[in-house]
Amino acid sequence: MTDYIGKKVLVRGIQSGVYYGTLAAKEGQEVELVDCRNLWYWNGANNLLDIAKNGVKRPDECQFSIWVDNIVLTDICEIVPCTEEAAGCIEGVKEWTF
Repeated sequence: MTDYIGKKVLVRGIQSGVYYGTLAAKEGQEVELVDCRNLWYWNGANNLLDIAKNGVKRPDECQFSIWVDNIVLTDICEIVPCTEEAAGCIEGVKEWTF
């Protein structure tokens, strides 16, 4: 198994949704992300693999949450490493807030 600790990744939770951040720890289905945000809605990408490789083509139409220092998610079923291009794109999407 590939070690993604310290890398920027997208993770999908069975119930928690999709998150982006730096993988700090992993044990079973539990992960800790640092400098992370939730990807609530995106436009301009087909799926997580597309986002992780290319980012999103319509960043102004995406709804990505505010940034938080860290989070522990307990239901992770997918971890996808991000390219530098994708990470820059994801990090550049304006915070979606009310």
